[in-house]
Amino acid sequence: MGYERALSALYLEESRRVAQIEFLGHTEFIAKVSGLNPVEQPEEALSKTLAKLDTDMIWFTYTPLENFIREKYEGIEVRKDSWSQAYPTEWRKISRVESVEEILDFDPFDAWNIPSLEDLREDFEKTHNKFQTIYKSQLVPGGTYHTCLMWLIKMFGLEWTVKAAYLDPKGFEKLLERFGNLSLLEAKAWSQTSIKAFISHDDICSTRGPFFPLSWMRKYLFPWYNRIWRELKSKGIIVLFCTDGNMTPIVDDIARAGADGFIIEECSDLEYIAEKYGNEKVIIGGVDISTLTYGTKEDVINEVKRCLKAAGSYPGYFINISGSIPDNVPLENLEVYFKAVKKYGLRPLRISQ
Repeated sequence: MGYERALSALYLEESRRVAQIEFLGHTEFIAKVSGLNPVEQPEEALSKTLAKLDTDMIWFTYTPLENFIREKYEGIEVRKDSWSQAYPTEWRKISRVESVEEILDFDPFDAWNIPSLEDLREDFEKTHNKFQTIYKSQLVPGGTYHTCLMWLIKMFGLEWTVKAAYLDPKGFEKLLERFGNLSLLEAKAWSQTSIKAFISHDDICSTRGPFFPLSWMRKYLFPWYNRIWRELKSKGIIVLFCTDGNMTPIVDDIARAGADGFIIEECSDLEYIAEKYGNEKVIIGGVDISTLTYGTKEDVINEVKRCLKAAGSYPGYFINISGSIPDNVPLENLEVYFKAVKKYGLRPLRISQ
């Protein structure tokens, strides 16, 4: 049911229940639901948990070209004390940068051994099939963590990236073009696979809004989004854009660039975005992770009701906890959350006005 329900939501078709996608990494919760040890069997435990929870789509991004960046980093750390014991995060130290010129002169096509389009396509298809086999009950999209600007942020850090953009706009435009073409190559490869949807991630906002002036983004960045997404959309693939922070100020631009949906955090205006785009776009997210972490059980239920009231009546809405679900969320609050979604997520919504 989850796979089909996800497709219905992606294609804006009415379904009996609001769809759901979660980036779940809560070790204790996964162990309890699955009956397995997620530290020893991470994929099996998570797959069984998501199937039992009857969720509909998994969070997935895959950027094998990032391996070529590793030599530019001072080192890579895996912290077992990070957000999840069973699913620890790799913390990459950014490369040492000593000047803006060093950044502007960088060309990934000269520095890295970029695979061919066919090699990328085969790798993407193989990887997608592998994960779709693991998560049989859910739809597995394609996806990238580096739509365009994220390449630079991951390599050089946000501060140096912003500095380069402001000090030499023309030089930065050429740099962005090189990485845009890299992402375009990935998009062409993904477009030749069997995926139904694609998560396109680029961190371009903070909680206060976009990192750059809208005029700059409209001139330099959003045209690349349009070019990259056209490759996917030409094959009928649903494009879902994701950024950290408050997307509200740029949501119209993201829509004009061609995104079929938005993955938003709690600091974005869910009610506004749903009212404006709920009948024509997929909308994912809105649930405040801080409510689950620090709130009462009643707070959690009210947060579910708030999001469903704002967007649950629209066919393309996926309820989702913003960001991820780490180990520090109280177990009882997480259990209440999933029960509340099932109870109040049936259409017509059973939410008291």
